[in-house]
Amino acid sequence: MNNNYGLYTNFYSPYFGIVIAILLVLPIILTTLVFKPKNKIKDKNNVSKIENILNIVQKISFVGIIIVLCISKNSFDILNPNLLFGVMLFFLILYYELYIRYIFGARAYKLLYEPFLHIKVPMAICHSFSCIFAGLWGKNIPLIILAIIYSFIHIYCEYMIYFKNFTEYRDLYDEKRKLTGKKILKGNIVPKGLYYVTVVVFIYNPKNNKWLMQKRTKDKGGKWATTSGHPISGQTSIEGMITEIYEELGLSVSKEELTLKTTVKRKNKFVDIYYLESCVDIEKLNIQKEELTDVEWMTKSEVDKFYNAKKYKETHYKYFKEILKYLKQ
Repeated sequence: MNNNYGLYTNFYSPYFGIVIAILLVLPIILTTLVFKPKNKIKDKNNVSKIENILNIVQKISFVGIIIVLCISKNSFDILNPNLLFGVMLFFLILYYELYIRYIFGARAYKLLYEPFLHIKVPMAICHSFSCIFAGLWGKNIPLIILAIIYSFIHIYCEYMIYFKNFTEYRDLYDEKRKLTGKKILKGNIVPKGLYYVTVVVFIYNPKNNKWLMQKRTKDKGGKWATTSGHPISGQTSIEGMITEIYEELGLSVSKEELTLKTTVKRKNKFVDIYYLESCVDIEKLNIQKEELTDVEWMTKSEVDKFYNAKKYKETHYKYFKEILKYLKQ
């Protein structure tokens, strides 16, 4: 077919569909090979079996869509409406995932990360429906079926990511630590005069006289610290502490094993400092790889050494001093 530019292009050839498919995938492959994202490790503990199955089905259906586009005789005619408003959104999501979340780290670039995640759900809806529209445009039954399967799973998965990151509420307390009945979304600014709860635990091994410390990932500061976190709305302090120990270390403990040694009141939070004795083998711990890179048993002098070298989290070092003071008493 001749055009005004003197070029010959057979838009309806299946080979053209193959070229388009390769061009769509090429930036993903090249970007991953060049930058080699280090943070592209998912926390398997927080992903259910159903979510894993849905992710597999989603990938299979997406590959199926690409194959159908490649072998369709009217591949360009089908791709045309998808290129208009679907592919553009696809690339916005793609480069968000690669550059902001995986390469730079979500925590370090929170101002960029949160707004992008907020719009990922509507983006997923737009992109998904553009796939369905492309199938209807080309009157391609296999593409319509695959696009519907892909779309519903895609939208659901993106919603679940949004739900996990932006619907985690924390209870708010007054200055006397009485529940106010008010809640706050994770990451939001705490109103003046109100407080939330943070939990911290120091795990001591009486056999070697050492403390269990953990090194945070680069996007979490990259320093050594102890296990900590925030109880979600409805959880008590000790329930939140048990949850954090299991999520970060894969270690199951009971309420009876934990002892609340002291509480530190800071600007907008109450910090509950717990004590736990354990002789667990660190080789058997299932650490949360999204947040931790290493765990070690350390003596007090080793903790001091890391702190003096600015390799230990300052607030946690202060809490460590508090726990040592109360243990002496």
